Amino acid sequence: MSETAGTANGRSFARVRGYWDSTYGAEIVERASARPELWGFVVLAAASTFVYLLTAPADPQALDYFNRLADAFLHGRYWLLEAPSWLNELVPIGPGQWVVPYPPMPAILALPFVALFGPGFPAQVYSAIYAGLAVGVVYLVLGRLQLSIRYRDRIALSGVFAFGTVFWFIAVSGSAWYFAHVSAVLLFSLAVLAALTRQPAWVAGLLLGLATLCRLPVGLGLPFVAAAQIGLPGLTELRTRLRTDLAPILRTAILFSIGIAIPAVVYIWFNLERWGTITDQSYVLIPGVLEDPIYAKHGILSPWYIPRNLFAILFRSWNYVDDPPYLQPSWWGLGIFLTTPLFLWLFKARIRDPRVGWALLGAVLIAIPILMHGNVGVSQFGYRFSLDFQVLLFVILATVVARGWSRLMTAASIASVLFCAYALWAISIDFAAY
Repeated sequence: MSETAGTANGRSFARVRGYWDSTYGAEIVERASARPELWGFVVLAAASTFVYLLTAPADPQALDYFNRLADAFLHGRYWLLEAPSWLNELVPIGPGQWVVPYPPMPAILALPFVALFGPGFPAQVYSAIYAGLAVGVVYLVLGRLQLSIRYRDRIALSGVFAFGTVFWFIAVSGSAWYFAHVSAVLLFSLAVLAALTRQPAWVAGLLLGLATLCRLPVGLGLPFVAAAQIGLPGLTELRTRLRTDLAPILRTAILFSIGIAIPAVVYIWFNLERWGTITDQSYVLIPGVLEDPIYAKHGILSPWYIPRNLFAILFRSWNYVDDPPYLQPSWWGLGIFLTTPLFLWLFKARIRDPRVGWALLGAVLIAIPILMHGNVGVSQFGYRFSLDFQVLLFVILATVVARGWSRLMTAASIASVLFCAYALWAISIDFAAY
């Protein structure tokens, strides 16, 4: 191509680009600037869903408990008519009847896909879609904390949530245990968002109750959601308001409780139908579970398991092998600071900040039954149970980010994404072991 032709083509391109910018580009920028919350949500949700679908395994998930349960619901049953050998946690309740032992909300979220495409629909597809929506909702939550946090920092923090934590691995799997986490993160985030945006209190309560029907420990995040409903007051402000505005607070508490009560009553009824008791008996009724070596000595829940879980959360590391690529993901998990180095900045949070105090309280309460559980979450990358309170950890991180995003934080964020991306790749080539 001659220099003259190249110059002419360059001028033509400049004219086309100028026309685009003047006709469409300015309008897009103006719309995005006018509605940054909506556009941020849409872009993050769409981008996350796309990446999750791109990195999800192609084969249908074998542990399709929720697909089968959704199909049973569509046929007016809460039990399954068959128990394949690989679904070894089904509980027999009668001749030709087996019950899925997990809380039922993930099956309800799967129901539209099963209704349209049948029980063989790949669970990793709807898991990726719901996970992408959860990332968008987390972005909205971080913008409602009354923090002076820049949009680009909030987008970056939401990106770390999407791709720099165990959430990425969980989102693309579709396995029943993992989809329960995706469902809980989405609904808990929606509960927090409803509370922060001062929607009717029963809405936040209802969403928190539904999140609990995905992962039971999530319900212990109630103090944060309830406090968010009244503006996340500090203790001094709360005491003052209890003296001067007791009636409105009581009215809010009653509406909030009504919202929670709806899924609670449904779950009580569901347990009565399944087990004949209002309490959840599912895990102890799984055939052979109490003979499992990890539960045999102390049962399902015990304080004796706290050191085991603390080690998994804080100190569990990669396996090292002599052949490339050398660092091998362990199915036992990976400590949260190795999975997500950005979590180290949690230690820079100011405990006197009410947002930090309430979020920390919620996270600690949720962690109590998790730390006492005999199983640390295997098989997994990272420490998947941390997802039950991970939204609250990002609330705390947001208060740190609002004070300034340093170059070291940028490096930690990039490292978080690289660690998780490497782990997904290593797992995809079967380079993972206990």
